[in-house]
Amino acid sequence: MNRCECPTGESLGCLANHAAYATRAFLTKRLEQNGIDMTIEQFKVMIVLWKEKVSTQQNIADFVGKDKTSVTRLIAGLEKRSLIQRTTACQDKRCNHVTLTPQGIALEKPTMHVLEEANRYLHQGIDPDELAVTLRVLKQMCQSLNTLQKESE
Repeated sequence: MNRCECPTGESLGCLANHAAYATRAFLTKRLEQNGIDMTIEQFKVMIVLWKEKVSTQQNIADFVGKDKTSVTRLIAGLEKRSLIQRTTACQDKRCNHVTLTPQGIALEKPTMHVLEEANRYLHQGIDPDELAVTLRVLKQMCQSLNTLQKESE
C-alpha cells in the first residue's frame, strides 16, 4: 500500500491527513533548503504574528491547534532565537502578549516566498476549478468539525 492509499477506501479524512503530512514534509524541506530554521509549528506561530502583529498565547494556541503548554514551548523556542518577545499584559498577569522582534519581522518575506513557491509547485497540474472545489470542501469540513467540537465542550 502506498502513502496515498487509505485502508478504509476513499476516506476524505484519511486522504486529507496523508496530503497534510506530505505537504508538511515538503514545506519543511523547502524551508531548510532556503536556510530558514523553523518547524511547521513555529511557522504557524509566526504566521499569526505576521498577520496580527500582537497576539495572546491563547489566540496562538487556538490557531495552531495545540494546547497552551505546547504553544508555550514553541514560543520559548522562537523567543530564544530572538524572533519574538513576550510581555505580561498589564490588566491580567496570567496573559502574555507576544510580538515580533525586528529579526522576526525580517523573516516574513523570505519565509512567505518559500510558502508561495511551495504552493505553486503543489498546485501545478491541478485544474484551477477542481482546486477551488477542493479548497471549499476542506474549509467546509474544518468548519463542521470545529462546530462539532465546540458543541461537545
